[in-house]
Amino acid sequence: MNYEKLDQIVDSKREEILKTMKKWLAVPSVQAPRSAENAPFGKDVRNMLDIALADAKDMGFDVKEFDGYAMHAQMGQGEETMGILCHLDVVPAGDGWTHDPWGAEIQDGKLFARGVVDDKGPAILTLYAMQAVREAGIPLKDGVRLILGCDEETGMSDMRYYAAHSDLPTYGFSPDAEFPVINIEKGGLGLLLGKVTSGDEESAEIPVYELYAGERPNVVPGSAWAKIGVKDWDAFAAKLNQVIEETGFELTLEKIEYGVYRLTAIGVSAHASVPHLGKNAAGMLLIALKKLGAGGASKEAIACLADIIGLEGDGKSLGIKQQDELSGALTCNLGILRYDQKYLSARLDIRYPIMANETEMCGKAVESAAKGGMHVLKASSHGPHHVSADHKVVKGLLKAYTEATGLEGYTIAIGGGTYSRCMPNTVAFGPVFPGDIDPCHIADEYIDIEKMMLSARIIARAIAELAGKNE
Repeated sequence: MNYEKLDQIVDSKREEILKTMKKWLAVPSVQAPRSAENAPFGKDVRNMLDIALADAKDMGFDVKEFDGYAMHAQMGQGEETMGILCHLDVVPAGDGWTHDPWGAEIQDGKLFARGVVDDKGPAILTLYAMQAVREAGIPLKDGVRLILGCDEETGMSDMRYYAAHSDLPTYGFSPDAEFPVINIEKGGLGLLLGKVTSGDEESAEIPVYELYAGERPNVVPGSAWAKIGVKDWDAFAAKLNQVIEETGFELTLEKIEYGVYRLTAIGVSAHASVPHLGKNAAGMLLIALKKLGAGGASKEAIACLADIIGLEGDGKSLGIKQQDELSGALTCNLGILRYDQKYLSARLDIRYPIMANETEMCGKAVESAAKGGMHVLKASSHGPHHVSADHKVVKGLLKAYTEATGLEGYTIAIGGGTYSRCMPNTVAFGPVFPGDIDPCHIADEYIDIEKMMLSARIIARAIAELAGKNE
């Protein structure tokens, strides 16, 4: 099939795409408590869903809503249905931005905004790719359905709701990760390490009154802080300077009131599936507090967390480090840290390879946490996802990618979890290109506009290749 005309139609939509991007990306669609019967994830997510419904309908697609949990936009019918899965919710903006996270600012050929890659941008590209396939007059043998969910970042309850209220696609892809084709997604395990603290914090040399880091377990915290007491300023200042010199950490101190200070660690945010691309501020803070000898009732747990997690992203000191040839290495992210003088907790986001044993990992974590008198609770869990490299969807997507880019296509495994695991015969496909930094969940999330248009052409070709009639 000659796709030159299809590419030209996609390219002609560049300004329309950018206009729609600016509209969608202006909505801070971060999950919040239910605000109405049809808004299970809050008013901002509901607002984003309404905009997507209206735009898809105006573009001529058959749309259907699922009670605020999800929507779909479909064209064509057939014996099978190709599903393309994206999400409208985003993680919080977080710290460290140099652009307005909701401004869709363009600079040096890049579009900056929270959600531009993860995942509102790819959703928009898919809508216009579908429109281009239709305008190119490419006959379809299968229906093509774009499914947009509202709860991908916090549990994927939207896809469970969708599956309970709709038929499911036969095969498909989710443009919510990387090119060429991701046919393996690691398993996911969420652990909560906690300790009920009893004892006197105030009598400590450096009392710890509060700890705070992170808002979502699937994000490497870019900042973390502790509210501490300082009784001997000269001794404390000397210790703090020594810690900074030894570690190279960026630590700041702010006076709250007499004898009480906020100690802040500044790291680098990243997606939990690639913790090595960030610098975990929660781990930095724990290590610094341990070196300072801080804490009373909290001291043992703080030191334990610093030892068994710290800045490690591979779970080594927790006792769970492992990898296999097919799906790679385990990752472990300390995503949330809290302490209020009653309970100290650390939430871990673990992505594990196919051959790992979840029960064994939990046992190792219990052993390690016990050193600090901490308990371990399983907060979440899902198994790995694998679609054979011989499946038609993998072969078709690889062909579309290779022909559109001139680059060799291949399959890869990732630690990230996408909607692919929620649907049959579904893989992750784009939008990040090989060798590029994945900007998901970090400050100044962006997409290169030329590569954005290339992604749109690839998606359009993939639709035509898999759902189109071979003539």
